[in-house]
Amino acid sequence: MPGEWETFYLMVGSSAAALIGLLFVVLTLSADFDLRRAQAGSEAFVTPTAFHFGVIVFMSAVAIMPAIPAAVMGVAVAVPSVLGIAYAAWAARRISRSTLLAHEPIDYVLYVFLPAAAYLGLLGSAVAVWLNTEWGFHGIAIAALGLLLIGIRDAWDLAVYLAYHKEDKPKG
Repeated sequence: MPGEWETFYLMVGSSAAALIGLLFVVLTLSADFDLRRAQAGSEAFVTPTAFHFGVIVFMSAVAIMPAIPAAVMGVAVAVPSVLGIAYAAWAARRISRSTLLAHEPIDYVLYVFLPAAAYLGLLGSAVAVWLNTEWGFHGIAIAALGLLLIGIRDAWDLAVYLAYHKEDKPKG
């Protein structure tokens, strides 16, 4: 990884790590919600967001390792890319099968299609890095930034949902 990328990955990775911590704080807001609805919501919406942030932290840590060979970097990015594509499919299944969650068509775009597109781009970039092409590093950076922005938006969606659904908490 070229040295000029170090600051970028330090910033993106530490932002994702901080947002994982804030996501846990947001989750404490749902502590009084109906347990079944909270669990369904967590599986469909929270866990994928935390996964995206975790992938960013992992990739950022790998990216700033000193003297990492391009082939190792390519594999280290390809593995979470494939997992992310599978995870997006899993999230679509969780959203569509849940009878406890109110979801909108836009949820599929923001929680399934955009992350899947980012992971597909990340996988292509991983192959490019493995083949030692310069544009692969740019693709990884764009995908990491895209996943970070998707995660920020999804965490915001969760926080707003919890704030507006306080009345959904069981009484007594």
